[in-house]
Amino acid sequence: MSVQNAGKYIKELYAQCDSLTTKQLEEKIQALTEKRIEEIRNTKTEVVIKGKSFYVANDGDDSNDGLSPEKAWCTPARVTEAKKNGELCEGDGVFFKRGDLFRGMIETANGVTYSAYGEGEKPKIYGFHQNTGKPELWEETDVPNVWRYTEICIWDIGSIIFNETEYARKIYRSLEVDGTQLDSGSDSKPVFNDYHDLNEDLTFWHDWALDMPENVSGKVYLRCNAGNPGEVYGDIEFSQRLGIFRNISTHDVTIDNIHMAHGNFGVCGLCHGETVTNCEFRWIGGSVQVAPAKYSESRRFPTPYGNGIEIYGEAQDFTVDNCYFWQVYDAAMTHQCGNGDKPIHNRNVNYTNNVCEYCVYSVEIFYGESPAENRSNYGCTVENNILRLGGGFGHDSRPDKNVTALIRNGRMIQNTKDYTVRNNIFDRSRGKIIQAANDGASKAQYYDNIYVQSNGKKFCSRLGTDYIADETTKDRLEETATEHGGKFFCEEELDLMK
Repeated sequence: MSVQNAGKYIKELYAQCDSLTTKQLEEKIQALTEKRIEEIRNTKTEVVIKGKSFYVANDGDDSNDGLSPEKAWCTPARVTEAKKNGELCEGDGVFFKRGDLFRGMIETANGVTYSAYGEGEKPKIYGFHQNTGKPELWEETDVPNVWRYTEICIWDIGSIIFNETEYARKIYRSLEVDGTQLDSGSDSKPVFNDYHDLNEDLTFWHDWALDMPENVSGKVYLRCNAGNPGEVYGDIEFSQRLGIFRNISTHDVTIDNIHMAHGNFGVCGLCHGETVTNCEFRWIGGSVQVAPAKYSESRRFPTPYGNGIEIYGEAQDFTVDNCYFWQVYDAAMTHQCGNGDKPIHNRNVNYTNNVCEYCVYSVEIFYGESPAENRSNYGCTVENNILRLGGGFGHDSRPDKNVTALIRNGRMIQNTKDYTVRNNIFDRSRGKIIQAANDGASKAQYYDNIYVQSNGKKFCSRLGTDYIADETTKDRLEETATEHGGKFFCEEELDLMK
């Protein structure tokens, strides 16, 4: 099984490290990554259902009972309806037909498993209601080469993806002290007021606000110098400010063998006993989380977000295993919580056997400010993962480009124990490899990991000190009792980053 192979492969490579040049190691990491991705993509459905099985297929009908492939439902909306009207009970399973593409959001039900049936590729679930690669869905504006999507989008559009390979950079406006609005994602930060200032090819702006006041149109504007986007690109996908699987205080949910893309989250919400296995996540995130009523000197731009899998609140018995993440705006995998006095105690969190590429964070553990007695984090394992090429479209588009890290511990509480990071490959980041800047995060114990970072770039931040990748990195980190036995590689130029 691929899960059993993941740790074995990394241990075998670890044993070879002392005889390899950095270039040879990179070639082996690339080959191993491709092998693991294929294994994840080809996992079979092996979940066991104790209750009823429901089926969803493109050629089904929502008026069916859904209890057989011949009488399948056809939409995610029908699956959510079944949760709300009590048709789904603990122990039941919902199976999506392999090879089919579905659109919409699903609210999970207590104790229900969501997986795949049939033969072929994993079923895909996309967040937006249609592909926008049609000429009739775009109209000219009064600005040459700036096109307007004809429909109103009431949820913030976080990304626009062309042919699954290219993306338009989203414009996030910052508010300067003098009231000027700037394109905060651009290195030059030009003045930006509305679509008339879309001067860079393949940038877009959504005229949207959280409360959608009357002076906000909800229209999406895209600069495309080559002509009508629907004619230039046959495939254009939007992601909007909605998740694909949404947990609303649920428990014991399993999501298996689903391919999620073009949503602001793949799986999000609060769930005790959540397991996500054998899934694939692509092009997730980018929408605005909150536009502050008051901008500070240090942060005068809205906060964009979007994670592959997120528990927000108390994470207990949370497992993400044997999944592939590619191009996630923020974190591939995360458990986090905000400020406040509410007690939150995390237990038994496991991120294992996954592959992450081109994400701003592969793993993020984030806490807000709270009295120490109200928060604890006991038992977190990050093991047998390939976490690499930190950055991607989230790094390029976001206003705060200095945050990228393969593993990020943010404001992590001091009441932490049994936090182990073992037998992983950490392979280059456009920011840092590890962000661990306070006492709680410093309690993580790293064992036998492989690290690669370009010489002279940041390796990690820990307890207020930045460590730069060079030949002394290993010795300096071992002095701080952070890493035990790891293999460190750095070279003048390791430029495989996008």
